[in-house]
Order: sequence, then structure tokens, then C-alpha cells
Amino acid sequence: MNVYLCEKPSQAKDLAAVLGIRKREDGFFTDGGQNTVTWAFGHLLEQFMPDDYDPALKAWNVESLPIIPEVWKSKVKKSAAKQYKIIQQLVGRASVVYIATDYDREGETIARDLLERFRYAGAIKRVPLTSLDEISIREALNNTLDDYQTKPLFFAGQARTRADWLVGMNFSRLFTVIAGQAGIRETFHIGRVITPLVGLVVARDKSIESFVPEPYCELTASIQVQRRSFKAKWVPPEEVCDSEGRCTNKAFAEQVLNDVRGQKGVISKAETKDHKASAPLPFSLSNLQMYASKAWGYTAQDVLDAAQSLYETHKATTYPRTDSDYLPESQRGDVRQVFQAMILSDDSISGLVAGADPDRKARAFNDKKVDAHHAIIPTRTKCDISKMSEKERNLYDIIRRRYIAQFYAPYEYQQTDVVVTCREQTFVTSGRVPTAQGWKVLFNDAVDDEDQEKKEDDQILPPLNTGEPAQIHSAELADKMTRPAPHFTEATLLAAMKNIARFVDEPKFKKILKETAGLGTEATRAGIINGALTKGYIKRDKRVIKATDKGKAVISLVPHIISSPGMTAAWEQELEKIVSGDQQLSVFIKQLEGWLSKLVGQIKIHSHEIISSDAGAQLKSLAPVTLPCFTCGSDLKRIKGKNGFFWGCQSRACNKTFQDN
Repeated sequence: MNVYLCEKPSQAKDLAAVLGIRKREDGFFTDGGQNTVTWAFGHLLEQFMPDDYDPALKAWNVESLPIIPEVWKSKVKKSAAKQYKIIQQLVGRASVVYIATDYDREGETIARDLLERFRYAGAIKRVPLTSLDEISIREALNNTLDDYQTKPLFFAGQARTRADWLVGMNFSRLFTVIAGQAGIRETFHIGRVITPLVGLVVARDKSIESFVPEPYCELTASIQVQRRSFKAKWVPPEEVCDSEGRCTNKAFAEQVLNDVRGQKGVISKAETKDHKASAPLPFSLSNLQMYASKAWGYTAQDVLDAAQSLYETHKATTYPRTDSDYLPESQRGDVRQVFQAMILSDDSISGLVAGADPDRKARAFNDKKVDAHHAIIPTRTKCDISKMSEKERNLYDIIRRRYIAQFYAPYEYQQTDVVVTCREQTFVTSGRVPTAQGWKVLFNDAVDDEDQEKKEDDQILPPLNTGEPAQIHSAELADKMTRPAPHFTEATLLAAMKNIARFVDEPKFKKILKETAGLGTEATRAGIINGALTKGYIKRDKRVIKATDKGKAVISLVPHIISSPGMTAAWEQELEKIVSGDQQLSVFIKQLEGWLSKLVGQIKIHSHEIISSDAGAQLKSLAPVTLPCFTCGSDLKRIKGKNGFFWGCQSRACNKTFQDN
């Protein structure tokens, strides 16, 4: 019997329909003979907690640390017991198991964790699902992969799970106990990824708080030529500039202003060139999340949930948890089908589709840039957009427009760069004139305009020739102040997580990190941000994200190596090496255990020094507000209960409670 193991019921239903299986039993679909389709509910197994290994570990204390399991164990989630038994019985009768979970590290782990626990020794095949529309499922079923081709994904998944457990269980206990020694009754959740994320936000906030604005000035001149006038900016000499090329010597700038005003000069350069700009690529998940944050203020989790719904429920778009912006060459032949499906789903898009050339050689098709999953694009199946929520419609619309844009002509423009010389001073400007809108007709806003900042400074210039005389008709000197880098928004925080190498300053990590190294993965970043918000480490202040007192405290408490994005990104690269076969699971975990044991030992020795340092002072900001008990005079503490906040006496002899008025 063939058993198809899916990640969730909706996925199983779609797969069963394509296989022609209509009969549903308790926990599976079956044709009564050869084929059975069953499903998990995500992870049916969970890792043992420390006290599952040893009941004595239920108490949190530093003496028991580090906790390193000799043999890794898991248990069936209570809520999943029934479905677990159903899958176990089906797999026990299987001659071939087809893994049909999401085609990624997490999906592979969900399925293979179960097969390993069942001690299944039969044949295994992988159904490489990238979309849940009928055409894509059928293609995946016709192009199954062998066991060995995807098993490394499972090893990488195990490595990630164990690394998260080791870091989380040990350091959360260690620093919570240390904080308790300072009188702070807070649980500090330390994570392999969440702590470096909080560190990014804390570092940005600190840089803003400590930033000292510096004055500088800008000189702008109105240049008169025969035909018209235009504006140009002065280029100050290097000796009066800061590292960013801004003039910091106002007296010198004022002298230049007086010297050039009303004086004759010359157009020392007037160069006009034709330029072409290709359409922005289709979306990866992170890029879609960043776009949606800028365009509509959606959170990363909002976008992930809506994109997942477009994929699973509406069958409108392809697999969303992808880190690629490109498409495989094999999909060139699908373009007309995708266009047709879009028109059948929404006739209002037909005019834009009509302007596309499906035979255009789009740069998005590049096999070298695609691994397991390609960019998010519309499927080849008609969908019902009337059933989509507003968020889903917005995302579907921009996903389809990005796809259509690949088959439009480039945006074309002429750019003129001008240099004016007057009294040995240089002024520069540029102007841009569109000559063909190309793909830009698909977009109505500036979010997809990568040159928007430059565009704001552009002006329509009169015809100019090198050597042409000019005159500084007027000039203005503006006083300005330097500004710090802004607070993170959800979009810029996602961008930082995706390109974390830019934020790493440790030489040893800079040397090994790829420019594309990330903090977390496409599938986990939204959850990581949400986790930091839920645990009270960061907060939203309108559209910006700031660190809380608890976030600042945890970063002051832990060694930099734990909050370093470089360390975590380096680990992520090791996980990628496990997938490629260049690293072994056992070696990775052994190295991690050695590092963990050494660091825990050092922190235990110096715990009292940590409390008396700046970290201890930062911890005191978390000390709860107390009042004297109305009955015994002991401390009252404000406590959150099931029905809201109340005040409780901290004296066990009294133990009185009072309403939170």
C-alpha cells in the first residue's frame, strides 16, 4: 500500500482529490486498496522537557546546568494522540511512504520524525509540492524524489531543533536564576535567534539615544543659462567635509556663497545617456513582507498568514515560505497558462495581461538562483477573488502584477548629469526624463520605484552643452543637522534579519558569513518577531519597533556571544551545509555542546559579578511597583490573574488580595 503523509488536513484533501480518492475515513482518505492519504497537524511530536529526562530537573538552579541529553527523546503531544495512532497503523501496512508535507526543512522533519519513531524501514519517496492547485500537484506526483535526495533536510531540521533546545533550556534557566538572585522575578527566555533579534533593536535604540547631532550646511545655487534656469548643489572640498561629504565649515561655505553669487561660470560637463531599468523581480516571502509593511502597514505575521491562505485555501499563489526571487527555466512554458488563469479569476486584469509579451526573455528565469522553492507567483488555476479578504486581495494583486511585469518592456529614461564650475567651485545636478514607461504602467505607487529617493531630487533640465556659459543667478545656504539611523520598522527589521552580515562587526564572523546570510529563515522570521513582542522584549510604537526595559535588561545580562547575530547566522550556515552534505549532524551538535558547556561554566563562576555590573542596574528597572499591605504592612505586588490585575500580599502569613482600583 502507498501511504501519502501530508502536513495538514487541507493539504491531504487536495492531494487525495488529484489522486481520485473520494472516500474519507477517520483520519485518512482511501481508495480501498492501493492508495491512502493521511495527515499530521504540524508537529505531532514534541521534545522532552528537562524534567522528562530527570524529575529532579523540574527545579531551576544553576547547579544542574548544563543540561545535555545523552539520547534525544520526544513524546506525542496529548492533542495529537489519536491521529498519531492512525498514522502509525497506516505506516505499519505501507510498502511505500510518500512524504507530501511542505517541501522544506520543517516539513521534512514533521514527516521523518514520525517515520523514525515508528521504525519504518520501507521505501520512502518525496512529493516536491510547490503549489496546491491541481496542475502543480499532478506534476509533483509525476516527479517524485528518492529518499536520499531530501533526507539531509531532515538532518538539518533535527540540528535546528536540538540547537534551539540546548540554547533555550540552558540559558533561559541560567539567566532567570541569576536575575532572581538580584530580586527580579521574571522569566528570561533566551533563544538562539530571538535574543540576537532583540539585540539588534536594543543596539539601534541605544545608538539613537546616544547620538549627538552635528551641524553642517548645504549650498544650493540657481544657475542661469540662455534658455532657462536650474538648481545645482555645491560640492565642498574634502578638507571642509565630514566622512559623508557634508560641509562642516560654515564660514568657508558663507565665503563661497559670497564669492559665486552673481558670478559667471561654465557648464564643464553636460552628459546625457539613455538608460533602461528591468522590472522588479517576483517576491520571496521576506520581500513580500517588506513591501506590504511599507504599502499597507501589515505585520510580518499578517503577510505570512494571508500568503499561506492564498496558497492553501484559494490555490491562487504558489508556496509562500520561499527565499528565492527567481523562477526555474522549466516554467517558461507555463506563462500563457498563468495569464489565462489570472484573466479567468479576474477579468479586470486582462488589459494589463494584454500588454505583456509571454515570449519575452525575462531575467526572473534563472535555475542557478532557485533551490527547493521558487518565487511566489500566481498559479495556473482559476481562483475566486470574491472569497479573499482585503489583505489577501492586496497581496494577490501585487504578486500577480510583479509576475506580469516580468513580461513587459523595460522602463526607459534619459539621464543628464551636469557639472557647473564657477570661481573654482563645483556644482552638480542631474535630471531624468522618462522615454518609455514599460513595466511601470503596472504600478500606481512609489513602493516599487527603487529610484524614488533619486527621483525626488531630479528636475527637468533645459538643453545644455559642455562649454556653455552659465551664471550663478542666486544661491542659498541651508543650516542642517545630522540625524541618527531611524528606529526599526517591521520592514527594515525584516531587511536586517535577511541581510544580517551588514550588522556583524566581529572579524571572525565577517570572514565566514556570506553576504546573503540571514537571521532565522523565511518561514520563521515572522514568528521570531511575534515571539519577541509576546515575551515583552520589544514593542510597537505606531509603525516603529523599540526595545522595552525587559529587552534592554536581557541584552545587558547575556554575554555578547549569545546576543551576537553573527554567531546565529554562522550556525544557520552550518545548517545549510548539513543540507548540502558538507557538514554532519553529529559533528555540529558535538561542537555546540562543547561551546555551551564552556560558556555556562564561565557564567556560573562570574554570576555575582554580572549582578553587580551595569546589567544589575538595568535589571532593577524591572523591579515591580509595591505598596504596603493594608492588613499587615508587608509588600503588595500587582499580579495579572485570569480576570485581570489584582494586588496580592507577599507575606505568606497574610496572603490577602485586593482589587486593582
